Amino acid sequence: MTDPLIVLGLDIGDRHIGAAIGNVITQTATPLPDLPNDNSVINQLLALHRQYNFSKIIVGLPVTATGKYGIQAQKVKSLAETIKTALPVEIILEDERFTTQAASKFLRKHPHIAASIDAISAQLIVEGWLGQAGGPKKSI
Repeated sequence: MTDPLIVLGLDIGDRHIGAAIGNVITQTATPLPDLPNDNSVINQLLALHRQYNFSKIIVGLPVTATGKYGIQAQKVKSLAETIKTALPVEIILEDERFTTQAASKFLRKHPHIAASIDAISAQLIVEGWLGQAGGPKKSI
């Protein structure tokens, strides 16, 4: 059985996937090491699931500034569907506009933090979702 208090956040890029683990009670997230976006990603996500027992995956959906879904959003949706068939958890698509810029700014202000921009983006995606307190969501 999965832990309803633990969620995983993903910031999916073409080469890397940023990851962060979040806690519903504390409404915080912690960055994890990046995952390569290759044929091993499902096995790595399964390993993370065994380790953290998360109940949901919050996937950052790259929406354009005008609210449109571009090519990258379609790639993310496709991988999210693949993940959904492999893991016994709910997948939630979360608007991730401006998370990369916010993560970059955060890392410039905190150079001592040893996390990638992708992992910080995943952390921001989870924290944004947690901050909605069960608000709007798009499950797939």
